[in-house]
Amino acid sequence: MCELKIGCSTLFFWEYSIEIICDIFKDMNLNCMEFFPENPEFWERRNDLDYICSLKKELKHFNLILHAPTIELNPSSTNDYVHEASIKETLWSINLAKLYGARYITIHPGKRPTKRPPRKQEYDRFYRYLDEVLDYAKKNNITLCLENLPKKINYICYSPQEMGEVLNKYNNKYDDPNNDKYKKNEKNNDLNLKMTLDFAHAKEEAQNFVDRLNQYIKNIHISGVVNGKDHYPLELSQIDFSKPVNDLVYKYNYKNCFNLEIDDKNCKIRSKNEKIEFIIKEAEYLENLINKNK
Repeated sequence: MCELKIGCSTLFFWEYSIEIICDIFKDMNLNCMEFFPENPEFWERRNDLDYICSLKKELKHFNLILHAPTIELNPSSTNDYVHEASIKETLWSINLAKLYGARYITIHPGKRPTKRPPRKQEYDRFYRYLDEVLDYAKKNNITLCLENLPKKINYICYSPQEMGEVLNKYNNKYDDPNNDKYKKNEKNNDLNLKMTLDFAHAKEEAQNFVDRLNQYIKNIHISGVVNGKDHYPLELSQIDFSKPVNDLVYKYNYKNCFNLEIDDKNCKIRSKNEKIEFIIKEAEYLENLINKNK
């Protein structure tokens, strides 16, 4: 048996305050947490500095990963206001991660607003976003992890091939000894762009993501896939993720967090106790899955 780091997205308990969510996680003996600032109660109080600082003592108990805001945002947007807002929210997230001692932040690559393949304009905006937020993250010793999105015609980085191209581009760029801007970090490769692998988004490509990009993966989202739709209970998944999960842990020596990212609307449960019992059961299922083919 390996020593596992299993956690959950705070959005699963969206209707509760962060203080209550922390108590719930401690009661469930979860040692990881993916913290979404867009949890409603936190989001409404995000400008209350006393409140923000008061949560440090609650969040210090967990291996904390921050998820940068994504709702209503799009780093690849050709709308200047949306694009700039996406940058500003990620910069704010970096400050928040530093305050809370989170080493990693999950970010999204964005999309073309219409249901058509992304154009050069969307990619140019995406790269401009990465250039700016990565520079600030490095200065604050925070690692940004790009999440693979679901396979949709207008989404960027849903395939292992494209994700690999972006990760290679930015890791090679930041390690270039001729690039004075990043030379000071040349010995700290972990500050370069890394990846959050979402298994349910990857679906049948999960094994390809693991085999091709394992060296970049620093955070995991995991849930089940039912009728082609993601973020269902893991134990109901119609795609068996046991081999890529086991390969990641035992073949490629992954030692970071596995965070359950399940949509509570897909579980038909509502009360706090029901949610707690559900996550405990899912965490046990995940632990068995990880050790299934050891």
